[in-house]
Amino acid sequence: MKPFIRRVCSQTLALGIIGTTLLGTGLAARPAFALTPEQVAEKLSSVPVFILGNDSGLILISSSQEGQPEQPSLYVFMTEQDAETFLARANESNPEFAPDAQVGVTSLQRLYQETQSSEQPLQLVYVPEEAEASQAAEVNTSYRGGVPLFFARFEDGSLAPVQQNNGETIFPMFFSRADLEALLNELGERNPEARAAISVGVLPLEAMLIEMRNSDDETLNQIRLLPDSETISDIQQNAAPRPGN
Repeated sequence: MKPFIRRVCSQTLALGIIGTTLLGTGLAARPAFALTPEQVAEKLSSVPVFILGNDSGLILISSSQEGQPEQPSLYVFMTEQDAETFLARANESNPEFAPDAQVGVTSLQRLYQETQSSEQPLQLVYVPEEAEASQAAEVNTSYRGGVPLFFARFEDGSLAPVQQNNGETIFPMFFSRADLEALLNELGERNPEARAAISVGVLPLEAMLIEMRNSDDETLNQIRLLPDSETISDIQQNAAPRPGN
């Protein structure tokens, strides 16, 4: 049997924001249009997620909401540890759940593309990391779940743009609050006054995906989703060839 191999589906999963600079001004207006499915998928290409599978394929779990029939869904975890913990607890409570299951890594892009299938779209259930969810609740008391995305914003609520080394201006959304805080701390060292004008905001990934598909806000084209740098480091270390191999 061919094992369910852990794999990185994106060509590069590096946190490409080193050397960027937070700007204090807005952007010139651009023609407004909703993103195409292909554009949405491209924005998800660098985001790794963890799923459960075995030699037969993906493991779907039946879940249902009140008043609705059960529907098999793929649970999507933001960290490998959360996926492994879930699998261990599931097998402990029900030894027949998936004794041969393993944790695999793929890109959020690939899963999103599966949800766009017209025949049998894949239903996804996102499982946020508990620590990041707690951070989101501290940032915004209105946070009611979902995978949190943290971003820098001005007092009026508008997004704070970031200029990269190549001159491109983006609006970064971080899966890790610590990564955002590191960028803000760097800004504070260079320009304390500019740092004082910026606060941390949060919104669910699920809401952002809906906005990308349906909104004609011109800033969506400049949104960049930046995965947890620790997760990226762990994946790269696991993927690196071992000495002697």
